[in-house]
Formats: sequence, structure tokens, C-alpha cells
Amino acid sequence: MTKKLDEFIETIARLRAPDGCPWDREQTHKTLGRYLIEESYEVLEAIHGEDPAKLKEELGDLLLQIVLNAQVAKDNGDFDIDDVAESINTKMISRHPHVFGDQKLDSADQVRVQWETIKESELSDPEARNGSIIDRVPRALPSLLQALKVSEKAVSQGFEWHNEGEVWDKLVSEVNELREAISDPDMEAPETVEKAREEVELELGDVLFCLVNVARWHKINPEESLIKAIDKFKSRYRKMEEISDEPLNSLSKDQLGKLWLKAKAEVAARK
Repeated sequence: MTKKLDEFIETIARLRAPDGCPWDREQTHKTLGRYLIEESYEVLEAIHGEDPAKLKEELGDLLLQIVLNAQVAKDNGDFDIDDVAESINTKMISRHPHVFGDQKLDSADQVRVQWETIKESELSDPEARNGSIIDRVPRALPSLLQALKVSEKAVSQGFEWHNEGEVWDKLVSEVNELREAISDPDMEAPETVEKAREEVELELGDVLFCLVNVARWHKINPEESLIKAIDKFKSRYRKMEEISDEPLNSLSKDQLGKLWLKAKAEVAARK
């Protein structure tokens, strides 16, 4: 395994050499950023597709982005792939004293709490250590995942509902506020509709944020949950297209509703 990885690292170094590939040579961390995001999502898609061969391929593409970024850093005189490996290895050992030390932990929840405590102590930037804990959640994260991370940070400081019932009460309250905002007469008046729509947008965000916390209470990743719902919808919609004798855009709403129920039943029967 080490030999194959070393060969791959040498391949990337060759591509970045003065007589290497013009495209690879002109890349920077910023230009590679989009590919890192794209490849990460393609890995997730392969995971959801439960296709080991595809997952192997996509993990390779993601590895390319890591090694290529490390080579860019090496060419800039900043660090190399060995430094990256050493850094993450040191971090993993440091954050697992229950494995590499004498500490004993009995549950995954205890491990998570300890992880955050150790992570906090490792912060080297005094401003980051003294600033708000929620500001350490990257804004570049997908919004649902960002909401989950922000909530987890707040909860780690004790800011939490007493029980799940309170979470549901909050969700019902936010949904009611959203419905009130949508039914506000200002939504119909040209001179006030823009401001009213902004209020609806805020209330909808509150509902989504609360739903994320419902997911958190049940240890469900809302991003993964939504992806599964999208996949389910796509599967049923494809079946509608497959079994319909007419283009879907030529059917009435009642016809589409009946076709949807039929497609839903056929997809369920395949499982």
C-alpha cells in the first residue's frame, strides 16, 4: 500500500515539474478549491449508491486533490504530504487518549465530548480561543450541516432544551409563525411585498433550523436525510415518466396525483 501511494505522489510531482503538464503546473490552492468540493460530493454520491467499485474510484479522485494540493504547498515551500500525514496522525493520537493512553471511556457520547474539549485546548490562535465558539464552524459548509454544527457547538456549552417535547413545541411555534408571515396582507401589496417576503424567508429559516435540531436529537445527519429524500423522490418521478403513456406536462393535476401514487407503489414493490 505504501509503495503504491509513494508512486502516486511521485506521479503528481512529475506532473507539477517544470517539464510536466501545463494545466497541473498552473494550479493553485484557490483554483483547486472547486474540484475538492466536487470530488467530495461525488464520494458521497458513491456512498449513497452503495457501489464499492464507484466508491474506490471516487476516493481516488479525492485523494488526487489532497496530494495535488500538498504538492502545490511543497512547490511553494510551505509543507509536503509527509507533513500533512504527520500532522493528522499526531492529532488523532492526541484526541484519543482512551486508545493511546490510560484514560477509559465507556460510550461514543463521552468520546465526542472529550474530542471537543481537547480540540478547544489545541487552539493556537488566542483570538479564536477567546472568540465565540460558534464562529469556529466554517460558513462554507452546506447550510443544513452548518446548522447542525452550530447547534452542536451551542449544546456543548449547555445551551439545550430540557427534553425532546420542547424541541417539538418550538417547531410547532416556528411553523405557525411561518404561516402567519405567509398569510400577512403585506404579501399581496406591491409596495410591501419585498419586505414581507424577507420576513417569510427568515421564518422559513427558523423552521429549517428547528428541524435540524429535531434530527440532532435523534442523532440523524439532516444533510444525509435530505439527500435520501431527494433520491426517493427522483426514483418515484422516474417511474412516473416510465409508466405514463403521455408526457407528464400534458396531464392534469388529478392525473399526475394518481400516477404518482401508482409509481410510489411500484417503486415500493421493488424493494
